Amino acid sequence: MSKVTTGAVTEKFFLRSDNGTELYFCGQLYSESSYYDEETAMLTRLRLFVTDTGDQVYSIVSGSGTQKSRRHYFVSSIGRHCRVSDGIQSLVLPVDMLFAAVFGLCGIDPDRAEELRPAFEENLRMIIG
Repeated sequence: MSKVTTGAVTEKFFLRSDNGTELYFCGQLYSESSYYDEETAMLTRLRLFVTDTGDQVYSIVSGSGTQKSRRHYFVSSIGRHCRVSDGIQSLVLPVDMLFAAVFGLCGIDPDRAEELRPAFEENLRMIIG
């Protein structure tokens, strides 16, 4: 990921994904966290961006030793549903299903997902209203 400051409240971001897609957008970093899995020695960095158009971008970068995985997902609100796209494929699902989908896409253990879900729900609901 590269970042260019525009001098305004928002910034320009560029993300690359292992699926070959690239995503350019203007917005702000809304939330960032990292998780370390001791069993696999995998470090996962999760970033949530809010675009100038009010959509969300999730960036997931995982790595262990020489292995690295980069993914990003663009999420836009359509009433009580969300459209999620990885740049190649898209799906539309109810907002409640988005929580399960994001945890699955991030590779977060289901036991850990329940621990993280309240904070994630609060952040998502603040963004999508």
